[in-house]
Amino acid sequence: MNLNTGTPHSIEHDPFDQLMDLYEQNYILIRRLLGDLRRLTPGDEFTLGFSVVAQVTERGRFTLEMAFTDHEVLDSHQRPVTLRVRIYLDARSAELHDSRHPASCLQADRTECNRARQSRNRMLQRWLLARLRRH
Repeated sequence: MNLNTGTPHSIEHDPFDQLMDLYEQNYILIRRLLGDLRRLTPGDEFTLGFSVVAQVTERGRFTLEMAFTDHEVLDSHQRPVTLRVRIYLDARSAELHDSRHPASCLQADRTECNRARQSRNRMLQRWLLARLRRH
C-alpha cells in the first residue's frame, strides 16, 4: 500500500493463495451444478446434459470423492474421460486429483507441484464452466 496516496502500490499474489482461491471457485461451480453437496451419499449419480455422468464414489465426514465422466471427451484409447474430484465440505473447496502426481509434495518440489496443481485445477474450472453453460 502506498502510504502517501492510500492506493494500492503493487499487489503480489502468493501462488498458494491463488491455488486455494481456485479450489474454492471449483467448489462453488460444483455446487451450482449439483446443489447441496452435504446431502450426497456414495452411489448417488447425476446426469448433466447428454454427455456427463457425475457419481459420488466415497464419502467421509468432511469429504466427498466424485467421478465426473464426460462421454464427449475421449482419451487416447477412445474411452470417455473421467475427472476425479475430492471435495472438502468443511473448507468448501474442491480439487482435481491426478494419479500421475503425488498427493503431497516434498519441500524442494513445492513450487513445481503447486504449478501442476494449479494447471489441473484451472482445467477443471474451465470444464465446469462449460458444463454450467450447457446445463
